[in-house]
Amino acid sequence: MNATTQQATGHRRLRITGLIREPTVKLEYAFYLAIIYSVLAPAVGLEIPLLAGVSVLAIWGFCVLRLQSSARVVFAPIALLIACVVSFLLIQVVVHGESILDSDIRAFITWIMGLMIVQSLCLRGGFSHRFPIVLLVIGAVTLPFIEFNTGEVEMARIDLAVQGSLTHPAGLADWFGFLAIFFAIFGLECRRASLRTGAWLIALGCLTIVTLSVERGPLFGSVLAITVGFRSILKRGFVPVLALVILAGVAYGSGLFDRAFTNYSERGMEDTGRGDIWAMTFERIRESPFVGVGESKILVNLSPTKLVPPHNSFLHFAVSSGVMPFLFFLAFWVSVTWRSVFHIQRSEDEPFRLPYLIFIFTGLMLGDTGFMSYGALLATSLVAGSAVRHDNVRAGVHNTTQGLRRMRTRPVSTTVRSRL
Repeated sequence: MNATTQQATGHRRLRITGLIREPTVKLEYAFYLAIIYSVLAPAVGLEIPLLAGVSVLAIWGFCVLRLQSSARVVFAPIALLIACVVSFLLIQVVVHGESILDSDIRAFITWIMGLMIVQSLCLRGGFSHRFPIVLLVIGAVTLPFIEFNTGEVEMARIDLAVQGSLTHPAGLADWFGFLAIFFAIFGLECRRASLRTGAWLIALGCLTIVTLSVERGPLFGSVLAITVGFRSILKRGFVPVLALVILAGVAYGSGLFDRAFTNYSERGMEDTGRGDIWAMTFERIRESPFVGVGESKILVNLSPTKLVPPHNSFLHFAVSSGVMPFLFFLAFWVSVTWRSVFHIQRSEDEPFRLPYLIFIFTGLMLGDTGFMSYGALLATSLVAGSAVRHDNVRAGVHNTTQGLRRMRTRPVSTTVRSRL
């Protein structure tokens, strides 16, 4: 791949000319199988220690080998997150003596490899639509095992030995909240009335699961994201608005949400303690602002018998690893927020970017590692965008290189912002 620099519209840019080889369909299917195995294998007694992590590592390796010299271009939009995890691991292992095989540390490695895999697979047309469907199927398989805890407030969770945080109400809400956003926006973009109705019915069902979890953060993030995604609906005509109102009215009249409303009113009177948790976390950060206290020591004493994490992703990095990973993490989300709001990409994924950003940001502010969920991997990748201009990749390549499809390569002549 040849590279030359040029000055354009007042910005320093990097001119990339060469071949970008998209991942094969086998890699995409292998990724789906790895997720299915990771989530469902424990429930059927087929779990083999470390096999899920090794599978992700192998798929990640094949994706990087497939991209070869173009990997730098493809991964450029998530470079700050890669730097965040690298600095996080160095501080944990070198400074705090944490084991890289510890499950809490290993989770960050699996997350960044998964994000790089998704960033690669997004080069394949339609992947951003197929992936949520796979997640919907996995989630639907677990729904027969949904139960409510026996505490003061009934909160839905999956009572089965599955992974993906589905056994926790917050994880269940994050999973189906992401799906609700996808199918709501997908239905809005559909031109066929049957597809639109079907997508909105699925979105309504997913949102029902979110309400049953009685998790206020994911519900607020989902509803806010869908509202933003529908901001232009009045420009599309009256019929879609009428259809959505009818569906919402049917759901309300059927009593689907009656039980959830009662539980939310009870939880609304609870003090979650986040103000106290954040205040105590700030005190921990002040004790060791440069390298943190270590991932295994981030819990704070909310009460004599209750240890809790920071309940904020930014504070999580700051208290565990100090200022460097925190700044990388913060810089990434500031930059993608700017690009999502002010830079429009001509792509099939553009309608999803801002709603996904709102949903993820809500989770970042109210949770610790919600950004590691499978839905968040795709949302983060789409929010980050592609360094390869979409008009060249999607239109120019797909329409002008039919003869090269057997090679599965993408001739690209495009412009990306230099990170120098």
